[in-house]
Amino acid sequence: MKQQSSAATETRIKGRNIIDFTGKTIYVGIDVHEKDYQVAKVLDGICLGNHRMPANSKALIDHLNNRYPGATFKCVYESCAWGFTLQRELSIAAMDCIVVHAADVSGSDKEKKRKTDKVDALKLARNLASGDLSVIYVPDERFKKNVILFATAKNL
Repeated sequence: MKQQSSAATETRIKGRNIIDFTGKTIYVGIDVHEKDYQVAKVLDGICLGNHRMPANSKALIDHLNNRYPGATFKCVYESCAWGFTLQRELSIAAMDCIVVHAADVSGSDKEKKRKTDKVDALKLARNLASGDLSVIYVPDERFKKNVILFATAKNL
């Protein structure tokens, strides 16, 4: 195994270079929309990538695990109309995921003036890495079912 000066270790398997991220934490900022996600990955203050993908949590989990083998993931997204399903599915996949209120995400004046999905996703990842985010409460499935039950009973 060849030691690199970068954050990961590179090995050669069947003629391909495979980078091993074991022991590394990658911070993932996700700007969530109905049809797609903008996903930014940060490791040791360096952006590893910032791309758009279809809004599919399984595809996101597969992408992260295949692209960054061995890494530990800490994910964040802003609360939105699409609920907490993504948070639950990432947590089931052993990825730590928090949800934050959009107004609680700090940013520079420059970021506010050129607000794009890429900027938002990267800002989320960097703020998560620096510990500057306040988590909001994510109700569990049982609570959600009770709310639906009470709303149904109220309408009878």
